[in-house]
Amino acid sequence: MKKTVRYYVSLVLAICLVLSLCSCSSKQAEVSYSSENPLVLKFSDVNSSNSPAGVFCETFKALVEERTQGRVKIELYFDGTLTGNDIEGTQTGIADFSQHDVSEVTDLCKMLSVLEAPYVYEGEEQLFEITAPGSEIMSQINAELKGKGVQLVATYSWGNQQILANKPIYSEEDLKGSKIRVIPSDIFVNSMEAMGGTATPMSWGDVITSLVTNMIDGTGLPFCYIVDCGMQDIIKYVIMTEHNPTLSGVFMNEESYNKLTDEDREILVQAGAEARLKVSENIAVSNEEYRRIIEEAGVTIIEHDELDFDWDKIRDTAHESFKDDWGDAYDQILKILQK
Repeated sequence: MKKTVRYYVSLVLAICLVLSLCSCSSKQAEVSYSSENPLVLKFSDVNSSNSPAGVFCETFKALVEERTQGRVKIELYFDGTLTGNDIEGTQTGIADFSQHDVSEVTDLCKMLSVLEAPYVYEGEEQLFEITAPGSEIMSQINAELKGKGVQLVATYSWGNQQILANKPIYSEEDLKGSKIRVIPSDIFVNSMEAMGGTATPMSWGDVITSLVTNMIDGTGLPFCYIVDCGMQDIIKYVIMTEHNPTLSGVFMNEESYNKLTDEDREILVQAGAEARLKVSENIAVSNEEYRRIIEEAGVTIIEHDELDFDWDKIRDTAHESFKDDWGDAYDQILKILQK
């Protein structure tokens, strides 16, 4: 009997020792990088370095490297030189970070499209409140993403979508029958249809040719894109509908995220929150100059207060269409925004 007891005591002690060693090994893995041996992370972006995305990436990189005291280094790859405009490259670890329009990643997390719902957010301040680090909505999104290869660590805005067309549009009646290109995303399709247009999902590479050949009658686009794409030489009207936010999500490979210490994770998400403000500042300054260039090119800008759409109907149509995808998130957002 004593031998049996001693046997089980020895077995328990052996198990405890193994668990202790595993725990030590795990802790060592968490701090397996340092200023002398930094963790190098690759950030892939399909945009150019002089775009708003470039502003985010450069600011984010500088803040993270400074605040981790060199423990974390970030390499930037622009113009799609590392991965393309799909999230699989980040899920598989080819890239450690990549940015994507949030509603294009709804196959991984359906509720992401609520962040681009029409006429919910009164400006970027409200949108950034909802997507602040550690916010209720961000926590829910990342809980749903857990185990799917990525985590959402930051967001930034390109501004709301406007309609660019070759005819004046003031109302739903004016928009009826017009084929308007939208980002290939259900929330953008739904919003355009609710506004009265014929939504035409299309990747950006086909847009200019389709406009020139009259395959489409117009396109949705943030104001900050117009001049960079030379659209002022192609279209005659910019209609300031402000219909959907255009929100980039910065997604991080889940395995790489788990390598970070809690301290460095906090540094990273806070750096993202600060970098997005730089993007917004940059866009605001650029848009003032872009407006002058657009008007000098002979393009008419139809302001938001000149329009006669049923904004509430458009918003409510989206909610009704996506309520199963959004769950309680939509009502939570309205409560947070006190609407």
